[in-house]
Amino acid sequence: MKIRFILAFSWFYGVSTLVRSPIYVLSYLALPLSLLFFIYLVSHGTLTDFGILGGLISVVVSNSLSLIGDFAFFKLYLRLQDLLVATEIGPMDYVAGLALGNLVYSVPGIILYVVMGMHFGVFNLAQLPVIALVLLVLLSSSTGLSITLASFLKHTRHSWGLSTFMSLLFTLLPPLYYPYVILPKPILYALYVSPSTAGSIVLQGYLGLAPLDPLAVWILAVEGIAFSALPFFALRWREK
Repeated sequence: MKIRFILAFSWFYGVSTLVRSPIYVLSYLALPLSLLFFIYLVSHGTLTDFGILGGLISVVVSNSLSLIGDFAFFKLYLRLQDLLVATEIGPMDYVAGLALGNLVYSVPGIILYVVMGMHFGVFNLAQLPVIALVLLVLLSSSTGLSITLASFLKHTRHSWGLSTFMSLLFTLLPPLYYPYVILPKPILYALYVSPSTAGSIVLQGYLGLAPLDPLAVWILAVEGIAFSALPFFALRWREK
């Protein structure tokens, strides 16, 4: 792997975006914070823990899904991929740079929710490594799926609608902001198509917010590997 390229590209894609347009941080925090506010009002504070945990997961997953539009723009308009295939840069370097850039871009939101989670006692410092591991799996799987879907698009305008639909499927319908145990089994199994469902169930169980379902651990691991590997089959990394 070309570490220097990965770091440079993540700086271009993540850090420079934060420096040039910090307002984008507010744009991706607007929905989860609004949901947290309404969850607090409607539940009289009883579901605040779920609102904070759901927002933390949503920040990582929704920013990874926004990559659909960016990747399509890079490929179809900037022809960045055509440029890179003529160099020593490989698809793994490119995907890693995009994923790391998304992680950097998500850092302000992650810090905010970690601070809120610790302040309200949702989790403690000792539990952060496991939470971070689950978030990294979700980052990798969501990034992989986003790149794969964007690889088949023929025009950038199609990416915005797809990104919105995927965000709904991955962050609003799954049990991120509510306990998964209230869902009927058939609906829960259908929602397992989204890695964020398994990730949320694992963290709800780990933090004691709901019973831990061992099936979710296996599904999260399998989907993490499968979705992360998809771009290497979808990307046609060769000179034309």
